[in-house]
Amino acid sequence: AEPLKIAAYEVLTEESVTDIPRLESTAREYLFKKHGLFKANAIYFGAGTTGIAKGATVYGRTFVSTGMAAKVVEPNFMDVVNACITDIYRTHNYTDESPYIANVCLINPIDFFVELVSAKDKDGLPLYPQAGLFNQVTIGGVTIKPWEKVVLGKLFVADMSKYNVANYIPFSIRIGWINDQFITNQFTMLGESRFFTYVKKLDEQAFIYDTIATIKTAITKA
Repeated sequence: AEPLKIAAYEVLTEESVTDIPRLESTAREYLFKKHGLFKANAIYFGAGTTGIAKGATVYGRTFVSTGMAAKVVEPNFMDVVNACITDIYRTHNYTDESPYIANVCLINPIDFFVELVSAKDKDGLPLYPQAGLFNQVTIGGVTIKPWEKVVLGKLFVADMSKYNVANYIPFSIRIGWINDQFITNQFTMLGESRFFTYVKKLDEQAFIYDTIATIKTAITKA
């Protein structure tokens, strides 16, 4: 694995920092969160090109319906998720291999609203009230969360314990000038870290990134 860098920056004026109490500490906190978001997006969606992490969704394979094809009457979204969990659990590279245990599911925010937040029973009551309250649903040890970078209509299900992240150089902040900032009383605050990511070749089976409708069709009983 090659070391990767995640960096985020912001530009502040010297007047704003000196005139507004605690602005610099607020800016540092914001920069830390911005860096964390960049890192999370790289871990899940990085293209895997030079200097960029190969994201978990890029490792993702398509759903294999063997044994589940045409078995479910009127499947809903949770049937789709559980079908993926089952596929991951029963996929082995060799005899007596420990099963993969899926622990995360990411979907587009629109799909999250349609499939979970707005889902109701026959009496009009929400099926998953915690989806609206906490913006996530945890069922059977699997957390389902909305994530904007997930393609609309697709879902990502995985055993993320098989995606290895090793922090190499911890997050740090440096301050300096670029271009004409010295004469315009500005400065740039840069936050960055370095890390490694890798998935063992055999463990690539633990990631599924496929279309919800395709999976639902595959398991629907005719």
